[in-house]
Amino acid sequence: MRRSLAATLLAAALALEPEAVRAQTVVGPNTDFPDANVLMPFDATGPRVTYFSLSCVGNDNLSAQWFFYDENGRLLAQVSRAILSAGGTDVVDVTRVQNRVYENNQLVETGNPQSFAGKRGFVVVSGSDLPVLAGAWTIANTQTNAAFGGASAGFGVIGGLAPGPTLVGTTFNPATLQDSELILIGLNPSSGNSVTTLTNGNPPPGGVLMKVTVELRGNTSDGLIAKRTIDLSTSALFSPVSALFPGSSLNSSATIVAYADEGPAYSPWDPDADNTTLPLIGFYGQTLGAFGAGQNLRTLIEG
Repeated sequence: MRRSLAATLLAAALALEPEAVRAQTVVGPNTDFPDANVLMPFDATGPRVTYFSLSCVGNDNLSAQWFFYDENGRLLAQVSRAILSAGGTDVVDVTRVQNRVYENNQLVETGNPQSFAGKRGFVVVSGSDLPVLAGAWTIANTQTNAAFGGASAGFGVIGGLAPGPTLVGTTFNPATLQDSELILIGLNPSSGNSVTTLTNGNPPPGGVLMKVTVELRGNTSDGLIAKRTIDLSTSALFSPVSALFPGSSLNSSATIVAYADEGPAYSPWDPDADNTTLPLIGFYGQTLGAFGAGQNLRTLIEG
């Protein structure tokens, strides 16, 4: 009974064929609508802990596949977790990851739990070729007793990988923050219109995979407060904003601008062999005392 109302409300959208829905695609990841695949970052290093929440708004129960990757690009684990239809939910703690099945009208955790304590990276959740998954992530700091979070990034039906995007976000004055974390993730396309790491889940080869440039812009004469290009041998960057600009005086709110170029070690996995830019997505969290705010970096439409 409880599912009939949700099913009725969603029927019109879900009756569309995947091809019809794809006509509504956006530039870059989708953070406003459910999608076929969703990506969420995690950080379980030091005092940080991470929780994911996932909802299914489809008409069928799913066995959602969760692919956990570390920041280096390696596939850490794949688990299958049942999620019920028409508003069914799932909550996952990255220090206790295991399979979940639906049997005898109950959701049951199975197998030995895996812990990713001491690691950071991201998870990709897949389960359908229709836009039925919506997720959210929360990263908390047990020392500051504050947390930030945001929406999942969706891919496959509405969202996609933007070629060589420029990402933008906003930050309070970094000098006043108790905590902050900028997360930038380089991605490759994967099967089922999903995404994976720059090394397709393989260990990094050594050498530079991508060159990430981060700018802070604000109310200065030329707009530029600080700028830095970082050579990364990993598929992701996790860093406080202030740590990116040692020696710089950061004493105002700012716009975050980020983009990435391919490094020489990326060529074995480059799907287009263009030796130029690569797809990048980003998240940012910041805390002032007990107050925390998170955001998905937006894709700048240029031209």
